[in-house]
Amino acid sequence: MTREDLLQAIGEIDENMALQAEEEKRVRKMNGKKLVVLAVAAALLLSCVTGAFAATNGDLNDLLYRVWPWAAQALKPVNLSCEDQGIRMEVVSASLQENEAFVTLTMQDLTGDRLDETMDLFDSANLQLPYDGSGTCTLLSYAPDTKTAAFALYMKFAQTPTDTGKVTFSVKRFLSHKRETTVDLTSLIGDIQEAETVPIPRPVRGGGGDKSDFKVLNPENSLEIPVTEGVTLTGIGISDGILHVQMRYDDIYHTDNHGFVILKDKAGNEYGTGEGVDGISAVSWFDRETNGVEFSDSWEEYFFAEYPENLSDAMLIGEFCTADPATEGNWTVTFPLDDIRP
Repeated sequence: MTREDLLQAIGEIDENMALQAEEEKRVRKMNGKKLVVLAVAAALLLSCVTGAFAATNGDLNDLLYRVWPWAAQALKPVNLSCEDQGIRMEVVSASLQENEAFVTLTMQDLTGDRLDETMDLFDSANLQLPYDGSGTCTLLSYAPDTKTAAFALYMKFAQTPTDTGKVTFSVKRFLSHKRETTVDLTSLIGDIQEAETVPIPRPVRGGGGDKSDFKVLNPENSLEIPVTEGVTLTGIGISDGILHVQMRYDDIYHTDNHGFVILKDKAGNEYGTGEGVDGISAVSWFDRETNGVEFSDSWEEYFFAEYPENLSDAMLIGEFCTADPATEGNWTVTFPLDDIRP
C-alpha cells in the first residue's frame, strides 16, 4: 500500500463510522478533541508484525522500512530519553510533514515487570503543538527479554504548524496486563420481569446524537452482581418491549474497563444486532459531572429490541476488558522542531 493509498483510505472513513466507533468502542479524547480512527489501514499493516522483533533502534528502523516505508523514509533520528518511575522512554525518531506527524518510541521497565504485550499508552502520548489534532498510537512489539515495548504514533493536525523553536513529546500514563474475559450471563435471564425505568441520571458519555430523553433501568434498584473484577451487573429487565441489561465499569478513568453484551440463540446467532432504542444499541453515563473533576465509575446500558418470547431459548454473553489502574508518570523529551522537518 502506498502513502497515497493509505491517506485516501483514511479520508474515505465515513463520519457516521467515526461516530459509531466513538459510541461502540469508546474512542477517548486527546487534548480535549475526539479521537477518530484515522490510521485504520496503518494499524492493519502494523498488527501483522506485533511481537516480531526486539525493540532496538536498528531493528525498529528496519521493521518500519519493511511495513511502513513511506513514513520510515521521512523519519529523522531523535534518540532522546528520560526516566521516571523506574521506566525509561526513548523517542527514537520523528517527522513532521505539513500537518502530519509520526513518532516512534520505546518504553523499557528498568526495575520490574510492569510492561507486557497488552500495553496501551492510554491516549497520553502527545507531540505538544498548539493546534487541534487527532491520531492513533499502535503497539509495534513487546520484547520480554529486555522488557521493552515499541510504539508508532501518527497525528494529523487541523493546519500545518508554522512554529519554530522546540517541541515537546510526552507520555503521561500507560495500561498493561489487560485481562479479556468472556462470561456466560444466561442464568440471569431465566425469569425477567417488567422493570422500572428513569431518565438517564447523568450526562451521556460518548457521541452519536442527543440521548438525554432515553430511559434506563433505575440505578437505585441496583442488583450489584459481580461479573468479573471491575465489572458489575446492576440491572436487567424488560420495559416497553425492550430488553435492558445494565453494567457498571469501575474506575474507568484509571483502568479503561469496558465491554459489551451479546444476546444469542442456542445456535449462536445474535439477536437484534445493531438494533435497540431508536436504532441505538447502548448508552452510557458517568457517576458524576466531569467538568473539572476526574470521573470514576461508568454505567452502560444495552438494549435488545429482538429476543425470543421464551428467554430460556437465548444465551446472554458478556465480553469484557479490564486492567489494574494505569501507571502514572511524566516521560518528556524536548527537541528542535526543525530537526524533524524535511
